[in-house]
Amino acid sequence: MTEWVYANLTDIMGKVHTIALRKDYESFFKNGIGIDGSSIPGFASVNRSDLVAKPDMRTFVKIPWRHDEYLVLLKTYYEDNAFDKDPKNVAEKADLALKEMGYEAVLRPELEFFVLNENGRGNTHYFEPPYSDVTFEYRKKVSEAVQDMGIPIRYHHHENASGQIEVELLWIDGVELTCDYTIYTKIVSKWLAKDMGMAVTYMPKLKKDMAGNGMHIHMFLKKNGENIFRGDNEISQEARYFIGGILEHMPYITALTNPTINSYKRLNGGLEAPRYLAWGYRNRSTLIRVPARMKDIEVRNADSSANPYLAFSLIILAGLDGIKKKIEPSEPVDYDLYALSKEKLKEYPALPESLEDAIELMESDEFVKYALGNELYDTFIDMKKLEIEEFLQAITDWEIKKYRDI
Repeated sequence: MTEWVYANLTDIMGKVHTIALRKDYESFFKNGIGIDGSSIPGFASVNRSDLVAKPDMRTFVKIPWRHDEYLVLLKTYYEDNAFDKDPKNVAEKADLALKEMGYEAVLRPELEFFVLNENGRGNTHYFEPPYSDVTFEYRKKVSEAVQDMGIPIRYHHHENASGQIEVELLWIDGVELTCDYTIYTKIVSKWLAKDMGMAVTYMPKLKKDMAGNGMHIHMFLKKNGENIFRGDNEISQEARYFIGGILEHMPYITALTNPTINSYKRLNGGLEAPRYLAWGYRNRSTLIRVPARMKDIEVRNADSSANPYLAFSLIILAGLDGIKKKIEPSEPVDYDLYALSKEKLKEYPALPESLEDAIELMESDEFVKYALGNELYDTFIDMKKLEIEEFLQAITDWEIKKYRDI
């Protein structure tokens, strides 16, 4: 029986492209395989389309629920050099930047998504018990499969909205590997859903009155094997500088952490989606939360539509810039920002209100341009401007309902 390897490439917007190869195709594992970069959205023009995709053997893994089939993630090259527009290469650069400063990042992502054909039996709620949660068997299978692939799972549970679930990974060393494991978790969640006659979506905001899909990310830095964020009654000074860097740069990288038009329906809709550039201890109304154990921080604004290679990398690089420049954040907030009046909230700097605003801020920022590299930076902006233009030309159901009888 033929053994198959499904090799996966993540494009600029975070979508996965897969090629199936025989496991005994030795040349692929030694030299990679040629691909048409012009067929990957935003990757390459026709006259520079010959790219080589090589397997990252750290990610080679057996698919637990299929016989003699495997997964591997790809990295792309152009003329023997790492291809500048490959998001996976951005994460590798983030790890190198950490190493140059003597650090290693340890991350723990939380993935929220909806099971679309969840039929709503019972009153689904946060921590819905297995006997009344019709998503239970599905999310259990996803979590077990991911664990069998060597990816550590902290827990899985039903979230606040009907049919919404969360799978949270355990601590992972390194930015690139965290992104790899995030992509694999998404692949598994979609593949098993299809096998079970279901479908899932990572769309940030599915309905107006329902909680959206965030992609919170916990993190801390290690130096010489020791957690340098850890404190007793508060976090360390290095952690404060790291927070200061993230808060300073976040408005300019929001197009990467919240990259869709729909993302801003979540950010502007409340329900624990943070908009204001604040941080606090144990405070889920702030953009950055310091959990009770004082050993890590949680960045809460990113959503599940983000490309993890871009979003996680830029958050880490922003934090490192804070340490380099000793950027002191504002004082921590200990009250509920959601409970403040609109007038009071005007005192707090906020994230952009739309993708259009986020792109405009990103265009004005040299930090993001340097972090992504000129080609990826320009291409991402061009692709998002086209997306905004397409949306502005689209006729929505809301418009038809609102204006049809005029």
